Amino acid sequence: MLGTALVAACAGETIVVTSTAATTTPAPTQLQAVIPDEPLVPHGSVDGVDHLFVAAAATVDKTIHAYMVGFGPDGHRVIEMTWSGDGSEIQQRDPGVDDLGLDLADPGHMPMSLSQEPDGSWVMHGFGVPTSPGATPIFWRAASDGPSGPWRDAAIVYEVGGPAAWDGAWIDFPTTFSTEGQRYMLYEGASDADRNASHLGIAASPDGLAWARPETAALSPDDCPEVTSIRAPRLLSTDVGWLLAFAAITGQEEEPPIRLGLQDDPRQLSCEDLETVLTPDDLPSSGGIHSHALVETQSGPALLVESLTPDASASSLWLIPLVN
Repeated sequence: MLGTALVAACAGETIVVTSTAATTTPAPTQLQAVIPDEPLVPHGSVDGVDHLFVAAAATVDKTIHAYMVGFGPDGHRVIEMTWSGDGSEIQQRDPGVDDLGLDLADPGHMPMSLSQEPDGSWVMHGFGVPTSPGATPIFWRAASDGPSGPWRDAAIVYEVGGPAAWDGAWIDFPTTFSTEGQRYMLYEGASDADRNASHLGIAASPDGLAWARPETAALSPDDCPEVTSIRAPRLLSTDVGWLLAFAAITGQEEEPPIRLGLQDDPRQLSCEDLETVLTPDDLPSSGGIHSHALVETQSGPALLVESLTPDASASSLWLIPLVN
């Protein structure tokens, strides 16, 4: 993951916050980030939770469903937060993801992607590491009749590649999407030859269960100027094209910024039109951007960002509009 955290649990509360947009951060890209005056969920707003890791998100009928992993003194728990409009009222609940039954080491079942099937059902893909000694990361899949669960039929659907593969040491952040009647999964991977350099790959599947592994990465650090590792890819279909966002490790910043840009075809990734859209310095009193997701709001695309406090002891949640 993009860092380490602790854990917590909470459900059934309503958090009311006030947020007004302020100035636009200078960003040399097609879209710019508009930083609100206040976070969507300030740190300390959720009982027993210090950190809120942004795991998976989707917009359904103008309502944003965001799956967070809450970390605190008593452990960790997956929390679903839903809101519509400007996010002035947030509902939170326990979606039952922690009870899917796969034997995974802490922090357990980490949701990473939500998608709707042609028949109207919903699928969640996530990350985990089995508890067996020497285990490597896996991706799991679960199904539901709606975006809020209950989730069922959890199964492991993807593992690391072979010893010499570009993703033979590590995989993370599966993001599923469909185009031209085919299912695809964008994900991060690293090889045994260089575990510090993550690449992006795209697997294909006719049914979302059996996935064909790509022999080579779709986007590598060498393809992106000054980037030494590509982490946490996120993809969103919009009216103007596909948005790609990822954490760009350059070795020059203590905390990686987020690069973002449009892609003509999500199966043919390029860094050509990607620019830095958000850095920790853009956020008030931020100790770093720990996790992020792309979501569609009523006014357009936005970044959902977990920002650490200066001492990294807690985090807050920001909803940041992206505008032309």
